[in-house]
Amino acid sequence: MTKTLSDQVESCKYGCKPKDTAMFDNEESQVIVENTYTNEEEAQKTLATLVEKARNIESEPCDIQSEIKQVEQGYLLHSEFNFSCQAEAVIFQLSLR
Repeated sequence: MTKTLSDQVESCKYGCKPKDTAMFDNEESQVIVENTYTNEEEAQKTLATLVEKARNIESEPCDIQSEIKQVEQGYLLHSEFNFSCQAEAVIFQLSLR
């Protein structure tokens, strides 16, 4: 007999709970953003936008390391955002979508 969606939800009620109450373990609080742009100004503008987003999210100062270098395809922006907690890193990633 096939279970209905309500039956599946009901049977999962007690057996599908997470074993740990913490949703985040703070092991992934770094976000790396890397992209290539046609010119340096475009890369600088994107970096400024990323930094502004990070500053709006941070509860403690976010350590930001960035580099823009010329490559064959244009200008490579490599930036690392080290947040104080994993939740901020997730919020930052969602803000990029």
